[in-house]
Amino acid sequence: MDETSQQKTSAHVSTARTRPKKRDRSASEERLLNAAEDIFSKHGFKGATTRMIADKAKLNESLIGRYFDGKMGLLFALIEKHIEDVPLDILPYPPQETVREELHKLIDSMYYKHCQKDSEFFKIVISQCLTDAKFLKRIREIIPKKIHPDVKMRLENLATQGKIRTDVDLELFIQTLDTYFHGVMLFEKILMGYPEDKLNQGMRFVVDTYATAIEIKK
Repeated sequence: MDETSQQKTSAHVSTARTRPKKRDRSASEERLLNAAEDIFSKHGFKGATTRMIADKAKLNESLIGRYFDGKMGLLFALIEKHIEDVPLDILPYPPQETVREELHKLIDSMYYKHCQKDSEFFKIVISQCLTDAKFLKRIREIIPKKIHPDVKMRLENLATQGKIRTDVDLELFIQTLDTYFHGVMLFEKILMGYPEDKLNQGMRFVVDTYATAIEIKK
């Protein structure tokens, strides 16, 4: 075997050795994240320990420090994972013909279903925000704070079509909606535990009222 062949063989062996390690790490990280979410939900962030998480994942506890820099790093990795799971690149429904229909579709969109589905985890995040100022500051930097930007664009298009009163401040309108929706998720869903049908009923009543206030009646 010549020198060139030996170099190619060595490179191939090196790559073959690296790939399984990357796959193993990815699988281990996923197991630790799943275990952490389960443990955090059952015991709270303060009550959970890295030993409990490692035991749940059936992995060495030292991997938590190596991959996530500890328990807090695990929590932030989970938060980022939840954010990535939310489809923020495009709204999951086509533009609607009226403000009322657009807002109804927004309620039904995957973003709000996602928030409802993961309410137990969000309790942990909110609790930590209320007791840890540094955690709250970092959360404000990474969590999306506004309704999907396409909603504003669609409402502006409806206004251009003459379907929204010209004196309506759409920026303020969307900001008000955003505050209301987040309040619903925090208070009614997470704190009060209202069922999904009651949440949807209440949100539809509110957006119908908003729509009536800003739409041009024909």
